[in-house]
Amino acid sequence: MSETTYLKVFLDDIGHSVHCMNTIAVSLSQLTQETAPPKELNISWKPGNVTSSSINARRFAIKSSIVYSVESFFEYLSKISKDNFWLGTGKNFNESPKQNISKADRASDFLTGIPNVEKEWIILTELLCHWRNKVVHANSSNACISKSSKQYLAERSQQIFDDFHHFDINLALDNFEKNKYTLKDVTTLITMLIRCARAVDAYFISTAKSQSDASIYEAILNNNSFQIIGKQQEGGKRYRQSIKWVELNYGFLGRDTIERVIKAT
Repeated sequence: MSETTYLKVFLDDIGHSVHCMNTIAVSLSQLTQETAPPKELNISWKPGNVTSSSINARRFAIKSSIVYSVESFFEYLSKISKDNFWLGTGKNFNESPKQNISKADRASDFLTGIPNVEKEWIILTELLCHWRNKVVHANSSNACISKSSKQYLAERSQQIFDDFHHFDINLALDNFEKNKYTLKDVTTLITMLIRCARAVDAYFISTAKSQSDASIYEAILNNNSFQIIGKQQEGGKRYRQSIKWVELNYGFLGRDTIERVIKAT
């Protein structure tokens, strides 16, 4: 197990969101003026202008994927922040010393300083988070990355273009300003969420595995669900259930470490 259960849930959610968005896009590309809904759908569908309806539906699918993906990312950061193994890092997505700080800015602050997270990943992740705000709050949102961040991306535009399958950051920023939604922009930015989450996860795992057996046990013991097992009568059943629980939740610790920690309790 080289990833946390938190990351697995996040990746499943993201994968589902992107798959649905792409499926809708492919389906819409097949619509013609002669297309009629199957009778079993039992719906009324008279688009008038099929091309216009397809464009609007595709836009809706992309916007939905933005919101779903970013919310999944926020949920991942929130759960990681609450885990006992993470507490010593000094980073907490759920709390900030700054007042009235947006989740986009909290995500940016959280990611800053995480090993192997590139600066452009953080800025592009922040951009997608702000794009989510524009979708949710429509015209009332003034969300945007800073001028210095825009300048940094502009300076790195060729490298970003080369590294991320010809992603044009200048065009993406223009699309952001004009409320234009494209599959290319959104799928690339969702990739940034995934890259950042994987880096956070790797840092979480390395932090947990570097702790002493006593600290590992203390972190495990502070989980309410594990405490239920600990209240059972000492014996083989409790030992087996304890091992199974840790393997399911923190399997990345490795069998030897898990057995050693549980036997010492």
